Amino acid sequence: MNSKKQKPSGFSGRIHTFIMSPAGLPVLVGAIGVLVVALVVLIVFAVRAGAEPGSASTSWSEPASDASYDASAGKVNKEEFTGTILPETEDAGQEYLDETLFIGDSNTARYMYYGPDDDSDVHFTTIENTVGVVSAGVQNITSLKWEHFVGKGEMAIPGIVEIMQPKRIIIGFGTNNLTMATDTFIECYTEGLAAIHEAYPYADIIVSAIPPLDKERSNTNLSMTQVDRLNTAIVEMCEAEGYKYLDTSEALEDPETGWAKKDYTLTLDGVHLSKNGARALFQYIRTHAWITEDTRPKPLKEIPRINGVTPGLIDQDPIGVRGSGVPVEISAGEGGHVEGETSQSVKKGQQTSMITAVADEGWEFDHWSASLGFIDQQESIMFTVPQEADANGIFLTAHFRRVEQEPQPTLSPSPSPTPAPVCTCTTLCSAAVPNLTCPVCKADPTQCKGTPAATTPPAATTPPAATTPPAATTPPAATTPPAATTPPAPTPCPHTNKVVNKVDPTCGADGSETVTCADCGAQISSTVLPATGQHSYMNGVCTVCGAADPTPPASSNSDVQQAPPAETPPAADTVQAEGGAG
Repeated sequence: MNSKKQKPSGFSGRIHTFIMSPAGLPVLVGAIGVLVVALVVLIVFAVRAGAEPGSASTSWSEPASDASYDASAGKVNKEEFTGTILPETEDAGQEYLDETLFIGDSNTARYMYYGPDDDSDVHFTTIENTVGVVSAGVQNITSLKWEHFVGKGEMAIPGIVEIMQPKRIIIGFGTNNLTMATDTFIECYTEGLAAIHEAYPYADIIVSAIPPLDKERSNTNLSMTQVDRLNTAIVEMCEAEGYKYLDTSEALEDPETGWAKKDYTLTLDGVHLSKNGARALFQYIRTHAWITEDTRPKPLKEIPRINGVTPGLIDQDPIGVRGSGVPVEISAGEGGHVEGETSQSVKKGQQTSMITAVADEGWEFDHWSASLGFIDQQESIMFTVPQEADANGIFLTAHFRRVEQEPQPTLSPSPSPTPAPVCTCTTLCSAAVPNLTCPVCKADPTQCKGTPAATTPPAATTPPAATTPPAATTPPAATTPPAATTPPAPTPCPHTNKVVNKVDPTCGADGSETVTCADCGAQISSTVLPATGQHSYMNGVCTVCGAADPTPPASSNSDVQQAPPAETPPAADTVQAEGGAG
């Protein structure tokens, strides 16, 4: 039996021989390394490509029906409804918005996240005057329990209005009803508004127009023809029922095309208002105000604390825009700005493009906050959109803090020299009889600065008269000692050098500012600096004072609008928020 091991032959034999040679193993290791690097590069490229904003979209093509759309046909006839459509007024300001309750769909809910500028934490509305739910329509006004109040439970819109006792209501539905028959839409709207008025007849009711769509919308089954049809029906309903109509199309529509103005809706969505669209809308609301006599019974009743929108309220998307991408809005608080694309549309589970928080001079980056999901705490981040996100979108905010200045050392004032004593004598005194009330002569009479007494010249000599017996000599009158001289009053301290001691207030404790005189030590003023009342919550705890976040954790239900993090903790028993087109 032949026990010899046979050698490999052919191509495989040559490879085997090369590997077994001294140079073969290093070459093999190098080749494997190149393959690994190439694989990593391919993976990174694929991930980055999926992270680009807009990756949620597909190419858009114009439907044939858009070509026949007439921007001038089907619009509301403003001259026909002059007593119903609100005219232009002076700017009613933020106070007008604060005393108005906004009710609607996901567009309404998003009002709580937008503000007049990027450098302020002030938003157009808050949870105390907003009630908005994703995918809500006119049929839901009385049929669903929208919000939960502490001690009251879940309430439908009429009950919410009765509890919150607003001065006026601006209500906006219709985006989620574009495919509904006009008669059915108006019947539901009329019944809902009548129920609201019956529950609280003291509030003025303003019905807002359905906002325009962007021509390049994600759902081409929605059209401006549908929007125009329902808006005409809404203004006719307002005329018949005595409500006011807020024609926001004047601010949001392009008069040439009839579609939404450029950048007034979210990119690749074309339905929800963008930051620019919301700002134009609220400027229009403030300059088309309806202010009447306040007839609400006084005092107003205490408003229970609002827990937020009821979880699982609506689980269907009637206009089919949720799957196209999640809107992500990025802004900065006081003391800085954001570099990068601040309005993005990203698929669930994918990342935004890179954004960077940049602090202004005298400030430094503090942290990021997100209305939903986890966010890294570096200045530059790529945020991953969580799976539970919905049409309300996600709002990211960069926060900054002031850089504390090094305290300057306080210089101790030099002691003032003691003034030299001044002679107070009017007549020169002698060493034998010094003026003891004078601070100079009392110590050294030779330093007296008084004026010498005048010397009387001798009288002319006359011949002696007949000698007469001398008259009795009158003794000299007793000398009255000079009146005591009152020393000059001390000069009051002018408090020229001041020292300011300041203790900054926190979210839960007052601060103070005390001003004292560095020369005499007297306290000049003392001011109490009220607590800011503004908590900064992270992971359920205030990062300043450690107080627990009273707001329950956000619901994981993807279709429910949760209230944004409160700028200030609501007083025990306060008001709630609205929703958006969804």
